[in-house]
Formats: sequence, structure tokens, C-alpha cells
Amino acid sequence: MRFSKNLSITQLIEFCGPLVSSSAGPKEASVLNFQTPDSPEPGGFSFILSPKMLAAVEKSGAVCVLAPEKCKEAVTALNSKKAWLFSPNPELAARNIKNAFVLSTPYRDEATGVHPTATIDSTAQIAKGVSIGPHAVVGKNCRIGEGSFVGANAVIEANVIIKDHVTIHPQAYIGHSCEIGHHCEIMPQAIVGSEGFGYAHDHLGNHYRVPHSGRVILEDDVHVGAGTAIDRGTIEDTVIGQGTKLDNQCHFAHNLVVGKNGLFTAQFVAAGSTTIGDNFMCGGKTGVTGHITITDNVHVAGLSGITGNVTEPGQYGGYPLIPLKKHLKAKASEIHLPELRRQMAKVLRKLFPEDYQ
Repeated sequence: MRFSKNLSITQLIEFCGPLVSSSAGPKEASVLNFQTPDSPEPGGFSFILSPKMLAAVEKSGAVCVLAPEKCKEAVTALNSKKAWLFSPNPELAARNIKNAFVLSTPYRDEATGVHPTATIDSTAQIAKGVSIGPHAVVGKNCRIGEGSFVGANAVIEANVIIKDHVTIHPQAYIGHSCEIGHHCEIMPQAIVGSEGFGYAHDHLGNHYRVPHSGRVILEDDVHVGAGTAIDRGTIEDTVIGQGTKLDNQCHFAHNLVVGKNGLFTAQFVAAGSTTIGDNFMCGGKTGVTGHITITDNVHVAGLSGITGNVTEPGQYGGYPLIPLKKHLKAKASEIHLPELRRQMAKVLRKLFPEDYQ
């Protein structure tokens, strides 16, 4: 991936600021490409996160390498001819460089303004610098903040508030009355504000849909992945906290309240009326039952099931949920169960031959 302009190594250091704590090697060269640590392409910039990659990146075509501070001594021993930048957080520094000089995220179409095929109600308020793509729909009394982007075929129903610098990708749907915070990103085919799965029942077993009058509120800097669905509340709002990131194909049921800075990986599913605290993290296909509370700073392994309150911060896994170390030991033991059964059968036949022929 080529940089948008040729950059000197000195410019990279200045751009990174405190994320580059020190450097070594020549700084006269310019960097042309952002590339992987093992790429032979000459003139590039690369980064590594571990000393294990030193040998590969030293053989690569990169002229400049960003590395963790712990690599400094090993780099000195290499007598390398490359330029080396040492960082307390090389992943974040590399992200900032790529975002500024290669391809920024969230991605925006180069087209600006309102496309002539977009359908925008006359009561909608569209701020300066908003781009609205082909065949997008903006409903009554909507407010879209400065610098926001609405992609092709996106649908925004009535009374939605979208704050500044929000990116709504093509084919996304935002239901009526929802509120989207500053700098949020909603990926293609995501659904924000669908009606929740709630029914009243009669004595014959018939089901009658319960109208949902709550909203979905995304606080600032929330990312909603492609194909993810967030249901509106039945009466109270469904809330996704500031800085939380939702992967693709997740489901958040009605009345769910999620705290700040969570990371929810693909196919996470949560039932309704549950509260999840700040800094929650989970592996893929985690399931959470309804009407429970999960405290702050809980990390859960993939394929886990949470069916009760979690009151202590920590790492957990499995179904039923147990501390992660116990879960890993239990999973490691499962493979030995067939052999243990065979051995136990031999013991029983020895001890009780009349019962085990």
C-alpha cells in the first residue's frame, strides 16, 4: 500500500510524537509503502510487535521499521542498516500512520454533498459538510450533524438524531427516534433500532406483538459491525456506551445497557434487560441470558455462556461460566476421558469380577 505522499523518516518521527520514544539508524531515506514485515518490496515502512519478527523484517525490503522498546538491545546487535523507531505502543503508532497517510478509517466515499437520487424529508435538518449517497432515505424531523456521511441505500427513519462526524455505510438501517453519538460508525446492513422480540400471550397460545416505544442510544465513538442488530427498548432505551466496538453479526436485545469501551466479537448474542459493565471483552459466539448484571472489567473466552450475575472482575470461560484457568484445565482434561473410562472399567472388573464380566 503506497503512502499518499513520500515521507521522510524524520517526518514519521515528528508525526508519531510521544509514540516514538527513540530511534536508531539512518534517517535520510523516504518511505514509499506501508508493508508487511516480510515483504521484499524496497523502500517500505513496516512494524513488528514482537522480537520474534526481527529476523524476518531485517531481511525484508523495508527501510524503516517500527518496533517495541524491548527490541532495542537486539536491534543494536544486528548492526542493521535500516532506520528503527522504538515505541511504547507500536500497534497504535502504526495505526495512526496508516490512518493518516494510507487509508483513513472510517472509509468515506470521495463524493460530497447530497446525491440527487437521495430522498430527504423537507423537515430534516442537514448540517454543513454532510454527504448523502445515492438512493439514501432520511425521514421526517431527522437531524444530521456536521461532517457526517450517509452511504448509498441507507435508511434513516423519522426523528433520528445523528451527531457530528458519523459514518453510516451503505444499506445500514436506523429506526425511528434513535440517537447516534459523535464519531460513531455503522457498517453495511447493520440495524440500529429494530423492534425487540416481545409478545403477550393468550390462553390459546397465540402471540401478540408488544409495541416497543424505547430508543437505541449509541454514545460517542461506538462502532457497529456489518450485519449486527440492536433492538430498541420496550419502554426504556437500549444503550451502547461510549467507545464500545461491536463486531459483525452480533445481536443486542431490547433494554440492554452496555458500558464504556467494550469489545464484542462476532456472533455475540445477548438477551434483553441485561446490564453489562465497562471494559467488557468476549471471544466469538459468547451468549448472555436476560435480566442479569455483569460487573466492570470482565473478560470472557469464546463459546462461553453467561447465565447468571457476574459480580467480580476477572477472566472467565465455559458453560456454565467458571474462572478461565479452571475452564482451560477442564477443556484440556476432556480429551483424556475415553482413556480414563477404559482404565476405570479394567479396575472395576478386577475389583468386582462377578458384576463386570
